[in-house]
Amino acid sequence: MTTTIDKIDGEIAVYLMESIIKALPNLTAIHSTDHSILIHGMGGQPRSFYNELRLNKSVELLWTGWSSNVWWTYLLSFIPGQAGLTKILDRAKLDNLYLDIGGQSMCGLYFIPNDKVKSILEKIIKDKTPDIEGLLENETNYFLLTVDFDYHGGDRDGKIYYRQIVIGNDLDEKIKWALTRTE
Repeated sequence: MTTTIDKIDGEIAVYLMESIIKALPNLTAIHSTDHSILIHGMGGQPRSFYNELRLNKSVELLWTGWSSNVWWTYLLSFIPGQAGLTKILDRAKLDNLYLDIGGQSMCGLYFIPNDKVKSILEKIIKDKTPDIEGLLENETNYFLLTVDFDYHGGDRDGKIYYRQIVIGNDLDEKIKWALTRTE
């Protein structure tokens, strides 16, 4: 099987990226029962944020921990640096959840086959990395979206985010169109 992957990487206007995120719950294919949607908050939240999120019935908190591998940084736990991996249960709320969890940091939104959740969880816990693309090398119907909500855009700071998208070649066309919009 030949797998082709589309990748997009670069700056995007805040209003456009937020419009794309808000459109996702309205797409029929995003509600696929063959797929899971994970949100990977990569730091920037206080520990209390994930303690409260654990009570939210719209998500299942799969993991939370300090975002750095360096042991002494845990001593600085008063600094918002908590990371987490959540599974979206109520997909109608995925846009607000993604924006809330992303807060002021990098955040991944992963639309993946159900059988990949465990291996992705294990990789994130072990390596504390958003680099999960290799775990999907034989898949064709998925996307990985990572947005830096705290991107420093120079004179456009606060007006742009930085985003990376990886799209499998068999991803639903409406999802693909929504993710790759330029207007």
